[in-house]
Amino acid sequence: MNDKGRKKIIVTFMLPMLLLYVVFQLYPIILNIFYSLLNWNGITKTANFIGFSNYREVLTDGLFWNAVRNSLLFAVIGTVLQVAISFFLAYLVEYNTFKHRKIMRLIFIMPIVATSATIGIIMKSIFSYDGFVNTIFSSLAGTKIEWLTEPKWAFLMILLVSVWKETGPLFIYWMAGFQMIPQTVIEASKVDGASEGAFVRYVLIPAMKPMIFTVGSIAFLNAMKVFDIIQTLTAGGPYFSTDMISTYIYRTAFSSSFGAPRLSYASAAAVMCLVFLIAGSLLMKLLMKRKAGRTR
Repeated sequence: MNDKGRKKIIVTFMLPMLLLYVVFQLYPIILNIFYSLLNWNGITKTANFIGFSNYREVLTDGLFWNAVRNSLLFAVIGTVLQVAISFFLAYLVEYNTFKHRKIMRLIFIMPIVATSATIGIIMKSIFSYDGFVNTIFSSLAGTKIEWLTEPKWAFLMILLVSVWKETGPLFIYWMAGFQMIPQTVIEASKVDGASEGAFVRYVLIPAMKPMIFTVGSIAFLNAMKVFDIIQTLTAGGPYFSTDMISTYIYRTAFSSSFGAPRLSYASAAAVMCLVFLIAGSLLMKLLMKRKAGRTR
């Protein structure tokens, strides 16, 4: 088969995926940018073109920057905890520190089965003021904690629930990554008498650096776009202490708690967040290239 025939086959197989990408990814982004330039609530048939007025308002909106701050804090802390905990658990299971490895794998993967919204609803009932946790806590300590109505506790709760939910998928990534380490390297470290700490520090982590970057990036991006757990647990409250970019956009676009819905304004906020994410990704890529250049 000549090169022309190969190109035709490649295009034939890529065309359906490209079409799906254009319809479900590229087109909504372009439409969202167009909406952000209008004054439209998403309901009426008429809309006025107002240019960049929505963007100027977003940049001066304190609630928007509060949501950005909460999202970054949630993503950074959540990513560190998810990566560290999932790596530690996967290491224990893979390298025979735990017995009954199949059962342990099943336990860690179980949260994947349930949707985030379902987990949020269940956790809300468990950690409500009269829920299961407070019932036990009051019987032991004689008091109850407002897990979901106190700002400091509410943020901690959404963080812990999210870490528990996302640890399963990352656990699978680590297990797959461990399989790529040559068995000869592991056996050589045992022959040399390397301790567990030395094995992890000098063998496992260097070999898993590409996987660490990939898993960390996935965890960070997933944390930045989290919505279901936040919406079902706290809906961004109390006092906007758990308000994330996703809940801010949702509330602005579809909720009438602050007046009529403002779909165009929410679109402008979404575009701003997309710009921030692209800029952050480019910056991270630049830093990785510089670091790789220094190590050569």
